[in-house]
Amino acid sequence: MSEEANLSPHDRTLYEKLYASHGDITIASSCAAFILKKGWHSYSFFRRGSVVIQQIAFTTTMIVAYARPFAGGRGNIDFPKRLLQYDEDEKALHARLLQLRNQEYAHSDASTISVRPLKGSLVTSIHTMRDISFQPPELRLFLEMTAGLGARIQQRLEEIRLKG
Repeated sequence: MSEEANLSPHDRTLYEKLYASHGDITIASSCAAFILKKGWHSYSFFRRGSVVIQQIAFTTTMIVAYARPFAGGRGNIDFPKRLLQYDEDEKALHARLLQLRNQEYAHSDASTISVRPLKGSLVTSIHTMRDISFQPPELRLFLEMTAGLGARIQQRLEEIRLKG
């Protein structure tokens, strides 16, 4: 039978944060791989049938799951920035994903929506559609950066576990 690691409260909280974060990053990466496989690189409104909602669901999940580790919560401990180790392109994509999460998905940010009410009875408003898509090079970059991040998280988890 295995004995539980004897971790300090800080290390236990960090371990839990990193463990949950690894799961989130894995989900985000899986969504990106699926989007890439399906070829969903244009806006969803160009699609037909149930593909529209599938594309929106996978894209939304990719963004929200990726950004979750970098938001507050989970024991009030921040994600260790030293684990990111991103190059300039990866930093730019990271920033874009966090911005999308904050403006498009986590909050109803009025600055991202344009709507004009109309007086007609058939058409009552004209609005912009909230629709996000990623090109294949962006998705491949995302898969590379999340693979590296996932490996660094696992390495840090092992370091913490062995301390206890």
